[in-house]
Amino acid sequence: TREARATNGERDMKTKPSSFAKPPTNYIDDYYGVFQDVHVMMFIGFGFLMTFLKRYSFSSVGVNFLLGAFVIQWATLVNGFFSLAPIGFDRNGIEVDIQSLILSDFAAAAVMITFGAVLGKISPSQLLVVAFVEVIFYGLNVMIGEHYFQAVDIGGSMFIHTFGAYFGLSLAGVLDKKRARKGQDKESSRDRKS
Repeated sequence: TREARATNGERDMKTKPSSFAKPPTNYIDDYYGVFQDVHVMMFIGFGFLMTFLKRYSFSSVGVNFLLGAFVIQWATLVNGFFSLAPIGFDRNGIEVDIQSLILSDFAAAAVMITFGAVLGKISPSQLLVVAFVEVIFYGLNVMIGEHYFQAVDIGGSMFIHTFGAYFGLSLAGVLDKKRARKGQDKESSRDRKS
């Protein structure tokens, strides 16, 4: 049939331009390559990118795996919840398919960007708490941006990169203020003495 031979462009025009919108069928053949690429970027790319600090070069890869595994699972649930919210929870449940896993990898990318901003400032268990909260705000940000503002973010520069960077910078700023108040900021005290 003509429908079975539709190109990717024709299929994309039939669906709403939203990362939460689901196509009518499962396109595992179309999306599996993308899933592999994004998944390798999350676990290998970000993991070895975080080795830039000499003191944290070995632990950053392990913490990246821990955060990635946790965030992908949590983001699958959160993204599923936020995909049901605009339509009034009419569907029976959260769908887990190749597209929802790719969207969860995108949420993990935002968390990994935040991880780079606070690497060495907080412990891995604190990073898990930050990731738990950040994924909720990330999902809310994407839902509001795509559903209500109808923003289209092709490369992920707004919803992934900018959100992760500003979340990380604000978290680092809050942590630095707390450390400075307690007098635990050793680097700034060394700078003052020299």
